[in-house]
Amino acid sequence: IGSALVLYGIFWIGKEAANFLFSFAPGQIASVYATRTQLDAALIGLLLVFLMGPAEEIYWHGFVQRRLVERYGATVGVLGTAVVYALVHAVSLNPMLILAAGVCGLFWGLLYQREQNLIPLILSHSLWDVLIFVLFPMA
Repeated sequence: IGSALVLYGIFWIGKEAANFLFSFAPGQIASVYATRTQLDAALIGLLLVFLMGPAEEIYWHGFVQRRLVERYGATVGVLGTAVVYALVHAVSLNPMLILAAGVCGLFWGLLYQREQNLIPLILSHSLWDVLIFVLFPMA
């Protein structure tokens, strides 16, 4: 729970800094939230908690990061997973989303490397998703 709150704080500070530094940031951040109107907020929250958060952590950290760490060591495994996770978001053509994905990938990658357990990651990711997309969005 604490890690989800810390990450939310990092994103709040990051949003403020990005809005100050980059004129394009507010529009790109708002575009991340544009699809929220397509479903009821409660349904979005349920999907984030029970499907998206767990699935992403199981795949990216439980599978990809674990394999990269076994093969190349902790530093390359954690950084490599975060970079690839960020690059997957490049199809959005939204630099703010790509940067956000990289920050999340690195944050949860470091947490997984420390804990060696997916449960804290799944809880952190799921709670953070609900905080940032449903309860207290940044746009």
